[in-house]
Formats: sequence, C-alpha cells, structure tokens
Amino acid sequence: MAHRARAAAYPSVVQIEDGDLTMQMIGKSDRRPAAISMAAAWALLAAAVALLSVAGCSNSGGEAQPAELKQAPGFELTLFGNQNHDEGSTLSLSDLDGKAVVLNFWYPSCPPCRLEMPDLEAASVKHAEAGVAFVGIQSLVLDTVDDGQEFIDEFGITYAVGPDASGDILIDYDVSGFPTTIFLNRDHQVVRKWAGILDGEKLDELIAEALN
Repeated sequence: MAHRARAAAYPSVVQIEDGDLTMQMIGKSDRRPAAISMAAAWALLAAAVALLSVAGCSNSGGEAQPAELKQAPGFELTLFGNQNHDEGSTLSLSDLDGKAVVLNFWYPSCPPCRLEMPDLEAASVKHAEAGVAFVGIQSLVLDTVDDGQEFIDEFGITYAVGPDASGDILIDYDVSGFPTTIFLNRDHQVVRKWAGILDGEKLDELIAEALN
C-alpha cells in the first residue's frame, strides 16, 4: 500500500530535553522548535513503527526472473486444517517432488493478501490436474496462528497452508514484502518471484512458465 506524507510533517532535528521532545520542522522559515510531551513522542514513535510494518504490504506487482535457475530451499510446514488437509499435519517441499509449486507468502491483516486470495484458490483448483501444487506460508510478524486458521476458514482455502513459526522459510526465500509469490518448476528450481498482488490472468501466465 502506498503512503504519502507532507515533507513539512517530518522533523529534521529531534532532541529530548527535560522530559520534552523538541522537533525542528522542515519547511518552516522561522525554524522555531515545537515541544511535545513524552507521551505524545511515544505515540508518534508507535505510529511510525506501525507505518513501517504496513509498508511491507503492497498492492503493486513486480517480477524478478533469476539470472540462472537455483534450487529452492527445502522446508517443513505444519498445516492449518481445511477440506483437504488435517490440522497439525506436516508438508515438506520434498513431498511435492515432480510437481510445479506456487509458494504464496502472506499474513491475515495484509489487505492485498486478502484481495488476491480468491484468485489463488481458484488457480489452485484449475491447475491441480496439470501437476501444480499451491502452498501458503503465513508470516507471524503481525498476526497469530489462530488468525491464520480463521482466515483459511473465512476464505474457504483448500490448498496446503501453514504458519512459518520460526521465520526461517521467509529468510531462506528472501521475502521482505507481502504478498510475495514464488514459482518453482517441476525440479523445484525458482523460476519467478513476484512481489505484490496477483490476479487470475497473471497467475495463469506465470504457472504456464513454471510448467515449461
């Protein structure tokens, strides 16, 4: 999601003296400092942290094709319960040998993640017979495991989905924004990495590439 702010709203100099936070504002011709209480300062800091967290959630789409195909890191995922998977069962990448794989990294309170989820579910059903497996991997940075199960129930997701409890899968796949979707060919080499929201048409295009 894009966020805009006026330059004049940001401080160029920040000082804390005698329990007050003093900000020298950009764009002010008289350069007079504005003093606010520490409570307001902490509120400002909390808002900044929240903004940075949400900034990792993006509507914009962008793709990267690796210069050379590299083997995808292995992982093991404990799954949420849904129509096709028992709660608490496990899935490893090696369990999907011979299949192209679509890895979708998401979290429940990410608006673009919510927007693309129906298209991901539809594509998982559409391409199942062609040997394509979808796997959803939830980040736990902002939301809980219970939030994830509620999300799966709400959207009726039937493919394999589970939380990245340790955060290791996100690190191994170099995921820094959400949603991010990574496409693996049948040999489990990374073919494409897409940052941002996907629709059904783009999913079909990138899946076809992974199958070739």
